[in-house]
Amino acid sequence: MVLNLSNRLFCVNLHDYRVSMKFRVLITLVVAVAMTALVGCNDDQTKVEQQRTSIERYLTSSHSPRLIPKEEVANSIEYNPPFYERLAPDVYRYIATYYAADRDLQAEVEMGDVVELKFTAYEFSGSRPSDSNIYYTNDAEVLAEMEAEGLDTKFWSAEPLVVKLGETNIIKGVEQSLLGCREADQVEVYMTYEAAYDKQAVGLVVKGTAVAWYYTISKVTKH
Repeated sequence: MVLNLSNRLFCVNLHDYRVSMKFRVLITLVVAVAMTALVGCNDDQTKVEQQRTSIERYLTSSHSPRLIPKEEVANSIEYNPPFYERLAPDVYRYIATYYAADRDLQAEVEMGDVVELKFTAYEFSGSRPSDSNIYYTNDAEVLAEMEAEGLDTKFWSAEPLVVKLGETNIIKGVEQSLLGCREADQVEVYMTYEAAYDKQAVGLVVKGTAVAWYYTISKVTKH
């Protein structure tokens, strides 16, 4: 195409112009998608950090008993101070029976072992979990309490949860928390949503909500 402007000739290659515009539009779309993904990642990271802060604040302030990090046990003036362990960036464990007599004589949980658990799983909002926060349990006493409150639990079972570590499909934070525990231990494990379920949506839990599992190890069968 030839244009005559102010007595000057300008040659315009329409094909090259169209290709250039398409390229610019494509680059703009790619940048927009990348920025949206970056904002989403930042939002997710912020939520995870908020959940960590909420868990740590609860364990060290309003939890009963009040806990200290395991790293501070050696410097504590308290005899047998209750403590929590941070097993991974987003998994926190408290073993209520850690100082129990003869605990060291009980079978220790290792990868490949089969364990039986009585547990209650909660959505965790930063304060002590209550029955209203339960999203599943196989604890007969808890089920009886829920039924007394008029809640329908007919689809829930009081059968123990049987887990073979390394094979059974169980949320990863719980599996991590089992390692090193012993038979008869009473354990509380607190996890960010991603430590429990990655980024998957779980119908029973509001996505992005931290969770807590309270469990008792009823039996350990060594591999």
